[in-house]
Order: sequence, then structure tokens, then C-alpha cells
Amino acid sequence: MQEQENTDSFCVFWRNSLVAKFVSLTVVVVFVLMSISAYINYRSQVTVNVSNLKTQNAMLGSFVADIAQESMLSHDYNSLNNYMQEIGDGEDVVYAAIFSPRGNALASYVEKRNTFVSDMINEKNEVDAKHIISRLGKNRQIIHLRYPIIFDKKVLGHFVMGISKVRMQAQSRNQLFSTILASTLFSVLLGFGIYVVFRIYTLRPIQQLVRGAHRVARGKLDQDVKVYSHDELGRLAVTFNQMMQHIKQTSQEKDGMLNQIQEMNLSLEKRVEQRTEELEVANQKLEKLALHDSLTNLPNRFCIQDNLNRGIADAKLSGSTFAVIMMDLDRFKEINDTLGHDCGDQLLVAVGRRLQSVLRPTDLIGRLGGDEFAILLPDTDEQGAGIVAGKIQSALDAPFNLADMAFSIGASLGIAAFPRHGNTTSILLKAADVAMYHAKNNKLGYCIYNAILDIHTPDRLSLIMELRDAIHNDDLMLFYQPKLDLDTRRIVGLEALLRWQHKDRGFIPPAEFIPMAEQSGLIRQLTYWVISTALLQLDAWHRAGLGVAISLNLSMQNLQDPDFPEQLAQLLDQAGVDNRFIQFEITESVIMSNPGHVMGVLAALGKMGVSFAIDDFGTGYSSLSTLKRLQVQEIKIDKSFVMDMATDKDDESIVHSIVDMAHNLGLTVTAEGVESENTLKQLEKLGCNMIQGYRISRPLPPDRISQLLRQSEARKATTHFTVIKGKNNSD
Repeated sequence: MQEQENTDSFCVFWRNSLVAKFVSLTVVVVFVLMSISAYINYRSQVTVNVSNLKTQNAMLGSFVADIAQESMLSHDYNSLNNYMQEIGDGEDVVYAAIFSPRGNALASYVEKRNTFVSDMINEKNEVDAKHIISRLGKNRQIIHLRYPIIFDKKVLGHFVMGISKVRMQAQSRNQLFSTILASTLFSVLLGFGIYVVFRIYTLRPIQQLVRGAHRVARGKLDQDVKVYSHDELGRLAVTFNQMMQHIKQTSQEKDGMLNQIQEMNLSLEKRVEQRTEELEVANQKLEKLALHDSLTNLPNRFCIQDNLNRGIADAKLSGSTFAVIMMDLDRFKEINDTLGHDCGDQLLVAVGRRLQSVLRPTDLIGRLGGDEFAILLPDTDEQGAGIVAGKIQSALDAPFNLADMAFSIGASLGIAAFPRHGNTTSILLKAADVAMYHAKNNKLGYCIYNAILDIHTPDRLSLIMELRDAIHNDDLMLFYQPKLDLDTRRIVGLEALLRWQHKDRGFIPPAEFIPMAEQSGLIRQLTYWVISTALLQLDAWHRAGLGVAISLNLSMQNLQDPDFPEQLAQLLDQAGVDNRFIQFEITESVIMSNPGHVMGVLAALGKMGVSFAIDDFGTGYSSLSTLKRLQVQEIKIDKSFVMDMATDKDDESIVHSIVDMAHNLGLTVTAEGVESENTLKQLEKLGCNMIQGYRISRPLPPDRISQLLRQSEARKATTHFTVIKGKNNSD
């Protein structure tokens, strides 16, 4: 373990020491250069030794070739063999042989102790010298020499000899190893010498500078770095000492400036404390101005939102509920414009006081702006908020005395509850605002929020886009509900009713998507689609010989559209049908919302030859004078009076009065919602002209209506008219 720690410490020192790195680099470079030199010398020595070996044995070969002439001429083969044996005594001779001109071995010697020869004999059981010598001729470790034996210019044979290079190469390798070993030792000694010199003359000054830098880092500037020489490192040490003196001087100046700054800070703190006290008083005044309405002294929009945020956080922790009421005054603009803004401001102050008088101490009332107020009701649900809304309306019913005059002013209120109608401030305020405008537009007094009232939810916005696509792609359809003439018992008219069978949502009632179309502006495109489709179907029925009239419903947006008369005229011209068979139905509430404007539009449309009917009659507040001036030809009694007239005497009296009044004005009467035979008979006795309802037929698609019209043309209907059921019974 101790050895491992020592090794690790040495490795860390070697990695972090500049001397160690320099010495290592020097030793490696010297060792590599000397090793390369030794190897080059080794290769040169091998070449020289091979050359010397060839030279030495060339003399021997020439000598043997000269002395072998006499023995070959006298056929003295024993002498030749003796020559070969003597040659074989040489240390490096592998083989020697004398061959005749035909290649026969006359005398030979093979050193069987030689590794090349012994391996060959063991491999092939080779004993023939000629074959052994022939095969040894391919070995590169043997120097092969060949000398001709010539006598009197005649070749008597050849002397061949093989000299091994193994011993010579071994000597060269030993010499190479010795040289490398000497190089290694020299490199180590050189590295040690360099280390000693570098450490004394280079590293020591650098270490002094490093220690000096550490002292500067710790803030000790009194001790200079020693200067050991006048070379570059010495000059660096001098510059370092000068830098420390400059830093020391700068530090002293900084301390002086810091003392001055501290004195200034003490003075500034006193002034800040004084200013802070003054600002606190001013902030309290500003906060009240920022969070309260300057006119009524009630909390303003920011204060309401802040309290609403805190109320939501508290309600989430406690699991409680609370309600928000948005209130807008009715007829405030009239009073403000008539009596002036001063009276209007007095009225707002008085309204704020009355509201505070009917609320609990824990409730919060604020003015959002103009004549809009918001009320936060802690620990209250929507039912409780409805009770509070009733109290507020009662409090505002009492007259206000302004400018020596008494005024009554109403209010429209919208209610939203946490968490049912929203869990954030913006959502709750928006929900209450939507409910308030619904109450104002429909004169409801107050209204509790319902998602169906808001067209700006993501789902309803998506539905609006899908409705737009349905109009463009003809994905809507028209159903038709017949109107029966009680005198002739024949179907004389059809009311066109819009249907939307959504591919994903299924059947969507008209009461759901028509209000969205009115609020989003799609009602214009939707109305033109309905009129165009109905006119095409009417033309098809007339061409088939089915003379029937069609009733189409118009909304207030259609009547307020300045382009509607011109667009309608174009649609009628394109259809080419007789305009006498076209009737438009307008609800009584639409007429009474702006009677003068409606009468002007009806007069313009009446010039085209179409007729008009008042739909849902009895639910509005139309007067006889208005009816007399309207260019209408028919009144349709609302089904709420017709459905129960068989059992409710009051409903029967109302229907009777409407029928008599309409006849006196020269108008035709149609009763809606007829579902029983008794009701049909009563209407017939009262003199009602036409009926419409499930007793005759539910709304049906065009093909089913065509069958029904043909039956009506073929025979007179009886009082037991067959009820025809459709797939969809919703108007």
C-alpha cells in the first residue's frame, strides 16, 4: 500500500513538474537519436561483414579450383574428397562440392551439424549431397560461391561452396545491443545532469516567482522575490517586485477611499431613513389612490383583481367557494347625457353607498369604470349570489333624488362562482361579464353564468369554425314542417327548419348553433344558405306540380344588415320562383326591439312580393298600433299558449282573443304546437285559419315532405290526419 502511494506521489510530481517534463523530453529525444544511429551502424556493419566474408572465401574458392585440375585430369577422386574435407573444417562452411560438366558431384562435403542441413534431412530424409546442395542454393542465409575449373581453356567442372552468415549476423546483433545499452545509460546520465542544472539555474527562480504570486493572492505584499541572476528570469523577478510595490500602493489608496465612502454611506443612510419615512407616508396616499376610485372612494379594478387573486388562493387552500357579481347600470347614459356629468357622478356615488348598505362587512364592492361595478362575495355560491343580486336590485329600485328630480335606475347583474365557473381571476371576471351582458340584452335583471352563453370558449370557437365550414361545404340540411289549412284540410305551407348533423358531435340543435352564428356574424352567410337552399327546393316542388308556400325565419341581424334587401333580391331573381309563395317569419321580440327600423325594412322587402308573419306571437309586448302599421299578413300564436289550451281556460281565452284581434286587423292566424285532436277541434271552433305541430307532422326531410304533399293533393285530409314521425323532432 505504501509503495502504491509512493508511486502515485511520484507520478503526480512527474505530471506537475516542468523540470520532469523537460528532462523526459530530452532523454527520449537523445535515446531515440542514438538508437537510430546504432541501428544504421548495425546495418552498415552487416553489409561490410558480408562483403569481407565473400572476399575471404573467394580466395579459397579460386585456390581450390586451381589445385583440383590435376586431380580431375588423373581422376583422383580421393584427393578431391580430401580437399572438400579440409574446406569443411572452415567455421562458416555449410557445403562444398566439385561437379562435372554434366552436373555430377565428383566430390562433396555437407556440414550436417548445420541447422539448415539438419532440418532438410529431417524433413525429406535427404542424403544425396547433390540434391541437398541444390536445395540449399535457395537459402538467403547462405552465401553461394561458384568457380569454374578450367584447363587449357577447357571447362573440366565447377567448384561450389556455401558460407553461412549466421555467426556474422549474431556478432552484429550483439554489437547493436551493446550500443543501445550504452545509449540508454548515456541518456539517463545526460537527463540527470540536465535535471540538476535546470533545477538550480531555472526552476529555483521560477519557484520563487510562484511563491511570490501565492503571497500576492493572500494579500501579503511586504516580501520581495529574490533575484538570482540578470537573465530573463532575473528581469522577470525584478518586474514582479515592482508590480507588488504598485499593488501595495494602490491598495493603500483604495483603503483611504473606502474610509471616505463609509463616512459618506453613514451620512447617506441617515438621509435615506428620513426620506423613507417621508416616502412611506406618500406611498400610503399613492396606494389608496392606485387601489381606490377617486370618485366613489370604492376599490378600483386593480384592487378588485388583487383581492380576487387572494380569494382564489385562500379558497383553494380551504376548499371553500365564493361568488363574483358584475353589475352595469341601466339607463345611466340617458341620465348622464340629459343632466350632465356632474349629476352622473353624484348618481354613481349614491349607487356605491346603497350597494354598501345591503352587503356584508366581509363583502367587497368596487367600481371597474364608467357605470360598471364588481362585487366579491366570500363563502357564497351562485344561489346565495342570486339572493344578493335580488337585494341589490331592490335597493336600486328606490328613486334617486338628483337636481330636484327623482330617478329610478335599474341594473343588470352577472354572477360567476369559484370554482364552478372558473379558477383564475381573468376567467371568473370574463364569466361574470358574459352573464351580465346576457342579462342586459335579454332584460333578465340578473343571470348566472352558463358556458352556453359564451361564444369565446375554445370548444365554441372550434364549433363556430366548423359551422363556417359546414356552410361552405353544404353539410347542413333543411327539414320542413307542414302547415294545414283547417278549411280545406290541405297542406298549404311549409316552415323551413335548419338541421346540422355533425360528423363527430352528432346532432346539434338549432338553439345551440344559431345563437353562436348571430354572435359571431355567421348568421348572414347562414341565412343566405338557408334562403338559397329553400328556393331551390321550392322550385323543384313547383316543377313537380306541388304548389306549396315556404316560410323562412329572419333574425334581428338580418334586418339590421343594410345589404340584405339587395342580396335577397338577387337570390329571388336567380331562383326564378313566384315570390307570392315565399313568406318570412319575424319574432315579436325582434319587432319590438326597434319597431321603426323593422317597419322600414319590411316595407322595402314587401315591394318584392313576399309576405311576412309574426312568429311566437304573445310572448312579446307588441301593441295594436304597432301591428296596424306593420306590413304583415299572418300571426303565428306561440305554442306555449296552444299546447295546454284544452285544459287551461286562461290559455284558451288568450288564443281566442288573439284570433279575434288578428281577424279584425285582416290577418291570417296560425296556431303552433298542435299535438292533439282536441286542440285541433278547439282551434277550428275559434276560427283559427291554419295549424302547425306534431298532430300534422314533425319536421321532415324533402323526400318525405314530397310524399306528404302528394297525399295531400290526392285527397282531402280528415280530422284524423295521420301523424307522420320524423327522425328529428326538435325545431
